Amino acid sequence: METQLIFKLSALEEDILTILRSQDDMYGLQIIKYLEKAHEGQKKIKEGSIYPTLHRMEIKGFVASYWGEDRPEERGGARRKYYQITGEGRQVLNSRLAVRERLSSSFLQPCPA
Repeated sequence: METQLIFKLSALEEDILTILRSQDDMYGLQIIKYLEKAHEGQKKIKEGSIYPTLHRMEIKGFVASYWGEDRPEERGGARRKYYQITGEGRQVLNSRLAVRERLSSSFLQPCPA
């Protein structure tokens, strides 16, 4: 994995990977609900931004998707597409979190001269 991929991870992508890392496979609306709950209602995520973001993440190899087995007529809605974090997604998220940890711990140390 290229180190540059760590820096090409948006805040929304990082949030999505964090959720998918700790949950079973999820569909888009579930992800939106988790994001809004985590942000305590301070951040509203629209379907028009989550699905293009998930698509970009899939192209980057950070998430994989599949269509659920549920039938729309059984639920009265559209067929659900589920997302899961990939090994590369875990790797880039862990790298990003390590950078954040080093940043936070560096504030405890005197700055180098």
